[in-house]
Amino acid sequence: MFFSLIEESFTTFEDLSNELMYEIFDFLDFHHAYQGFYNLNKRFQNLFVYSNVPIKTNISSISKSSFHRYLTHIIIPHTYRIKLIRLSNPFAAAMVSLLFPIITNFTRLETLIINNIEADSIEQVVNHLSSLPVLSSLTITSSDYIKDQNDIYEKLFRLPALKYCQILIETKQYLQPLSIATNEFSPIEHLVIKNKVSLNQLDSLLSYVPQLHCLSFGHLDGSRGSRLRRNSITLNYLTNVSLEVYSVGFNDFEQLVTDFFRQVQILRVVICCVRFSLSSTEYLNADRWERLISTHMANLSIFDFQHHHRIFRYNDDRAAYETQVNKFNSSFWMKRQWFFESQYLRAVRTKIAIFYSTNPYRYK
Repeated sequence: MFFSLIEESFTTFEDLSNELMYEIFDFLDFHHAYQGFYNLNKRFQNLFVYSNVPIKTNISSISKSSFHRYLTHIIIPHTYRIKLIRLSNPFAAAMVSLLFPIITNFTRLETLIINNIEADSIEQVVNHLSSLPVLSSLTITSSDYIKDQNDIYEKLFRLPALKYCQILIETKQYLQPLSIATNEFSPIEHLVIKNKVSLNQLDSLLSYVPQLHCLSFGHLDGSRGSRLRRNSITLNYLTNVSLEVYSVGFNDFEQLVTDFFRQVQILRVVICCVRFSLSSTEYLNADRWERLISTHMANLSIFDFQHHHRIFRYNDDRAAYETQVNKFNSSFWMKRQWFFESQYLRAVRTKIAIFYSTNPYRYK
């Protein structure tokens, strides 16, 4: 009697309701759920086929043959359900080419992430994005150099629903500025550009994104010409800025702050010293930073700063260096509880001095 009661109360996985099954699938990537359950029996096949649950699919490691099956059984019959697609795969370009003929059917696609795609396929991808009416988040990473970077920028800035854009599209060509935006503007609020951006490109790029809230440049370069200023550009909503700066003088940086960063609340800056001719220590002038922040960045609450500097004559240069960075201990910095430290690393024939924030948060 006791054993029969145990047997009667025993529940198998397949006894779960369809609603619970869908909740379990939601914890899994849809592609993995499909691989694990679709071929078990007819009921599980029906769970995938007869559903209106939005599909988020992450295809990061899959063979071409498996992708063809997935495309045939899930993607093509249910394009109207697909909300997110992530492709990160050696065959990403081939997979994208298979999706092109049906891309106009992705009427609910909000997020598209394509990593490590060949440059020859980038243009094809971007040309088809205008067919996606609600695409709001886009990430594209190129695996090699592209020919026409500005053509890519212009097409991305025309997408009507795009709010988040992250790109890595390096080129070997000279970095020419875009034509300045006049009557066509992008709704992008969060822009991340990981490839090199020249100082002379900056104003034209920013002219297309007046709604920008967050901006991140992975390589802002000042070695290829001076900045072409366009004083009519305003970024009233820009509150979060992250920059890795290469060969940009502090005079130019101050002008960027004056023109664009007045509303910024969060500033993260890494000064990467790669040219010996650049006087990199100008960024270690605590008095200039104090004047800049006090005059033009009244809303700044997070100042996350990192500075890399090469030291050749170790004993003499280190003494001068430490005298300079110790000025970041004045009452201005102490009052905001912005604290810093230095670290020294060995390099070939030099040492690298790293000056960095240990507490970038201002307490009110």
